Amino acid sequence: MNTIHALPLLAAVVAVFAGPSLAAENKDEMKAATKAGMRSEAVTPHFKPTGKPASAARGEAIFMDHCALCHGIHGKGDGPRSAFFVPGGQYIPDMTVAQVLAGRDKELIENIREGLHRLPEPSYVMPQFKYILSDEEIRSALAYVKTFSAQATKKSAAKH
Repeated sequence: MNTIHALPLLAAVVAVFAGPSLAAENKDEMKAATKAGMRSEAVTPHFKPTGKPASAARGEAIFMDHCALCHGIHGKGDGPRSAFFVPGGQYIPDMTVAQVLAGRDKELIENIREGLHRLPEPSYVMPQFKYILSDEEIRSALAYVKTFSAQATKKSAAKH
């Protein structure tokens, strides 16, 4: 057999026989390293309240950073990530329609905090933000979202 053809064959034989034992050694090392770095309790972030009331102005930056990818910059549910949603399974409401938000502050805050998990993994509907945003930031984002319906009403009135 030609030496050039024998080398790949030899490498394949070594990989078949040595691979599992090397993988097992690495697996044990990885487990030990992971365990050493893990805490016994999950860390819960603590957000210091600023004492400031919710603000639509602060909410705009929060919305653009965390929400616009799915909800769109104008809240119509047409953000770039919405193109990847499961048809008929994932729905983003048009938040420019006043009835979508009216009288639902408590429910909407809870949805933002806890996320929406109406579909089996990995097709979640909306991730939870309780570990990312403080309650004040969530209320500010909601205050900003509520401006969408007012803006839509003004645009509609200007057309007529």
